[in-house]
Amino acid sequence: AWNNKLEYILAQVGFSVGLGNVWRFPYLCQKNGGGAYLVPYFILLILIGIPLFFLELAVGQRIRRGSIGVWNYVYPQLGGIGVSSLMV
Repeated sequence: AWNNKLEYILAQVGFSVGLGNVWRFPYLCQKNGGGAYLVPYFILLILIGIPLFFLELAVGQRIRRGSIGVWNYVYPQLGGIGVSSLMV
């Protein structure tokens, strides 16, 4: 539930833009070189991206903080990592 109409509209716009990019990404990869990009991308996603995601979730549950709070707790100057992951 949204508190006002503006929040609802912004959520719908964000969903629409994000979904269009998800469907367009494989087409653009295939058009511009295909597997030369996707193969290393998925290898690194599986080896680095997913484990780091679960590590952040586990640390967040352990110290009972969100994404930004986790990195601030680990090292105060790393708070920008949480902010940047929020933006992405």
